[in-house]
Amino acid sequence: KGDNMNELDILRNHFLGFHNDFFDSFKTVTTYPPYNIRQSKNDIGVIEFAVAGFTEEDLKVHVVENTLTVWGNKKDKGANSNDMSHKGISDRNFKKTFQLHKHVIVNGAQLKNGILSVAFHLDMPEAEKAHEIKIKKG
Repeated sequence: KGDNMNELDILRNHFLGFHNDFFDSFKTVTTYPPYNIRQSKNDIGVIEFAVAGFTEEDLKVHVVENTLTVWGNKKDKGANSNDMSHKGISDRNFKKTFQLHKHVIVNGAQLKNGILSVAFHLDMPEAEKAHEIKIKKG
């Protein structure tokens, strides 16, 4: 693999505590739209999607069981493509799906300055959190 990390490596290393074998089943991972995953040490995080040109009406965020899906369906494709001398801003439709850890709660979504932010937190029950077991002297 070398020093270059692909999107699958980034997810494997940073996305909410999944085991590596979960990610091995993926064959291809699309890179559009580009996104960041930020997570603080207190288990609060956000997934940020770069969706320049999309409006709230063009976007849909849906959570069912442990699956987060984000759709972009641009209804108004803007100026006629014949008018463009250079097209660098994509307006293609997309669908991104994430399998969430069973204790991830999606708090909401906000579109601001071309960034769709999907907020989440990890709500791990105390009984499932890692803890140290004291060893008694025998």
